[in-house]
Amino acid sequence: MSEFMVTGKNTVNVTGANGGHDGGQDPKREELSVSVVGPTGPITDAKCALSNDKGDWSVTAPDTVTVRRSASVLKIRCEKEGYAATEGAIEATTAKIEPKHFRFGTDAGGDGGDDDESSLITVPQYLPSLVITLHEKGAPQATN
Repeated sequence: MSEFMVTGKNTVNVTGANGGHDGGQDPKREELSVSVVGPTGPITDAKCALSNDKGDWSVTAPDTVTVRRSASVLKIRCEKEGYAATEGAIEATTAKIEPKHFRFGTDAGGDGGDDDESSLITVPQYLPSLVITLHEKGAPQATN
């Protein structure tokens, strides 16, 4: 787990490795898993808002949300009654994916295309799994 730019005293952790996440095959969108934990374990029904320069999305964690790809940071805010709200942001990385395209057969019987790495495109992506930590209101906060 790694922490990232946190705007409050609560933290948002990012789990998962880019190596195993190809960001899906859609060059414009990707799916992210959002979960929330507290001092005693998982928290359900937390409301989370995500935004980047391409739009705004909301999710009730734990769940997945599809966001528009962007090279800008993804801002995240999660809250639940009885807990202090948490805000943070994660930087986009990049992934190589195969673009959607049509293949046409050739007269020689081939498919007319090469399956080499040069046919891949680079797209921005966020890590696939976001784990947000909420602290009970009034509980001592760790300093960053």
